[in-house]
Amino acid sequence: MRKRLNHDAMAAVGFIEPWSVKAGSVTGAFLSCVDPKASVRIVALDRDEAEAVDWEIARLSDALSIREYDLGSWAEIPATALHSDVYELSLEILFTRNETEKPVIAIGPLLLNLEPDGRLVAVVEGESHTIAEVRNERWYQLDVSVSPGWVGYRVRRADQQVVAECTIPRVAADITDSICIGGVSDRSHQTLNARLSRIRLISADHETEWRFPTRGPVSDIPPVQQGGPAITLHNAPTFAVASPRFTGEIHDPRLAPDHFDAIHLHDDDFGGFDWAADMTVHIHEDARSGVYALEIKTDRGVERLPFFVRPRVPQSNVAVLLPTATYLAYADEQLPPHRYPWHGSDRAHLFAIDNNFLSLYDTHSDLSGVSLTSSRRPRATLRDDYHYPLSNSPHLLSVDLQLLKFYARHGIAVDVLTDRDLHDEGLESLSPYRLVLTGSHPEYWSSAMMNGLDRYLGSGGSLGYLGGNGFYWVVAFDGDKMELRRGKNDIWSGRPGEMHLSMTGEPGGNWEDRGNRHPQALVGVTYVIMSFGPSRPYRRLKGSYGAEYAWLFDGVGEVFGDGGTVLGGAAGYEVDAVLRSEDTPANLVRLAVADGFDDSFQVRPDLWLVDGEAERAAMRRSDMTIYRHEAGGLVFSASSVAWIGALPAPGDDNDVGRIMLNLVGRFRA
Repeated sequence: MRKRLNHDAMAAVGFIEPWSVKAGSVTGAFLSCVDPKASVRIVALDRDEAEAVDWEIARLSDALSIREYDLGSWAEIPATALHSDVYELSLEILFTRNETEKPVIAIGPLLLNLEPDGRLVAVVEGESHTIAEVRNERWYQLDVSVSPGWVGYRVRRADQQVVAECTIPRVAADITDSICIGGVSDRSHQTLNARLSRIRLISADHETEWRFPTRGPVSDIPPVQQGGPAITLHNAPTFAVASPRFTGEIHDPRLAPDHFDAIHLHDDDFGGFDWAADMTVHIHEDARSGVYALEIKTDRGVERLPFFVRPRVPQSNVAVLLPTATYLAYADEQLPPHRYPWHGSDRAHLFAIDNNFLSLYDTHSDLSGVSLTSSRRPRATLRDDYHYPLSNSPHLLSVDLQLLKFYARHGIAVDVLTDRDLHDEGLESLSPYRLVLTGSHPEYWSSAMMNGLDRYLGSGGSLGYLGGNGFYWVVAFDGDKMELRRGKNDIWSGRPGEMHLSMTGEPGGNWEDRGNRHPQALVGVTYVIMSFGPSRPYRRLKGSYGAEYAWLFDGVGEVFGDGGTVLGGAAGYEVDAVLRSEDTPANLVRLAVADGFDDSFQVRPDLWLVDGEAERAAMRRSDMTIYRHEAGGLVFSASSVAWIGALPAPGDDNDVGRIMLNLVGRFRA
């Protein structure tokens, strides 16, 4: 359905694409704005005061405008597929939750709609005819026969038992339009929530069949027979979902593709906005690596659209690897207040609700989980002033900027990279650096990112894991799109048999369950507890005083991190701890611990502990750790999403800052 952006909550939104670029490159700005005469400039966000940058901005449109966008996926068979005015369309379909009238099939003026009460209603010559009553979550075969004088409908169950069959007269008229399934060609109606599988078009001397691959998302589906026209899929439906042939015996689409040759259409799908760029930003060749933004000044205030600049040639021994996969997973999260109690507010979530944008933490209107997202979206939560309503504190980029500002304040140059750079370039992106630091919440990782980090550590590199709940969810990328599949959890649960990523075919879910990528083996700790209760300070342990790692705590007291922007301390929100496990590096040293969390912090219910409840009680803590891996480098883990937020404010000093200066100082020479 075509819609116009609602700007009640934010006067200007948009995205920069690509959002990670090297100095000397050009990137595009895609905007929607209520003020056609809004002024723009580039500012650096990674300094205590936003600094204007004199880079060329080339305008490609005369004035800014309020943009339109499409929501909802649907399929379209081109008119060129029709070889006769007498034919039958046959398809497999499973309806999910639909609360309003939705289009099922539109063939020119011939409409077949689904009513909220489950009735299939044909509209022929302006008159409505109830064809059948169907149930949600049951596969049907739907046949539509068309001739110059009549149209016929037949509904069969998956076992081929006929549910309903009828023929309706019509005035003879040529129909030269495309056939729309789940939507209408002018995008004037909300699309259908349903699953769609094998489609056939049959005439007296011609038969064309289309089957959906298990790899996706793709927009064009060629027919089984070579040379025929392709079906067009609009707005990125979900691929590799269970079809009528799924028996529950095989859960891997690679082993039985015909069990998963279906797609899931949602009325709130989107495949990335097809906006044209309003302007291009030309980044100087000698630009400093960092976080920048296109600042848009409107008659209602100022909004900033961040992007990331890498150095053309590395300028430091230390790089900060910003977690853009996590930024994208959370982007435009609705956080419906009836499900999640808000302790603050942020205009980005109001904007997402107003425009029905969904993040990978939301569910579609039929209650299935959102598994696809795109970087070609407003990303209203990606801001330097963003506050997470559930914690009423900074989150994601607004926390990570505190690290960059802190180092800049101390005259320490660090290069900025993104995890998408790591995904695309692997080891090459990290190899110039002796130390790589993560952001505060590096939660989402692709196989390519993991492989690149493994190779970096294997070559002797060192890692500072400065967050919590890291290296947790498996994702895949295809161009601007990112895919996630969740198992059973309290965010949303995927359907049985649908854990494999359609982009790569690999198992989704979390890295703990993948067998060879357990975060405990990589960083020595595992995500254990979370809450929006008060954060806690750390207390040094014996290992922090030993000769091998005492340098990290030079000038640091016994207790540190008793303040911070993320819930008031250094250990909080989501924190990690050392499990008793064979995955734990044998030479791991616990440096500090944070405990005494209030009762709102509970150990993850899916975490199996060998000693049961006694061990579960002892796991309500955060462990700061370090170890030297086999190739000689160090892996330091702060183990808390709140850690970076505990760095000192401008003009202040504290022990968290000293630790971060000591860590980087070890690798700058």
